[in-house]
Amino acid sequence: MSKSFQCSAVYPTLAVPNVLDTCNWYVDHLGFTIRFVWGEPPTHGAVLLDKACVHFWQGEPQLGANWLYFDVNDLDVVYARATTSRVNITRAPETYPWGMREFNAVDLNGYNIRFGQHMGSDG
Repeated sequence: MSKSFQCSAVYPTLAVPNVLDTCNWYVDHLGFTIRFVWGEPPTHGAVLLDKACVHFWQGEPQLGANWLYFDVNDLDVVYARATTSRVNITRAPETYPWGMREFNAVDLNGYNIRFGQHMGSDG
């Protein structure tokens, strides 16, 4: 008989060439806050968007068809900040049949990032 367990969070961790530059980009361009940076110079760090946390470690970016998805309560606020900060937007906000309004962007390291807002009453 197996015991049940809980998981309170998952922390995607991305390889980046410069941890501090990456953390600062997310703060300056998208309104995140720095959770921590570790090392001198930093070799690991994390940023927060409310309770969502993304970690970065010093390494070669592993780019591909994957993306980070952030579920937000006001897509227009995030989109306005991103466009004002000249973030590379790859798909403007659009409402999809699955009840989400979303936009896509690329961060300074080439990682795909996507923001979405629930459009229904149960979001």
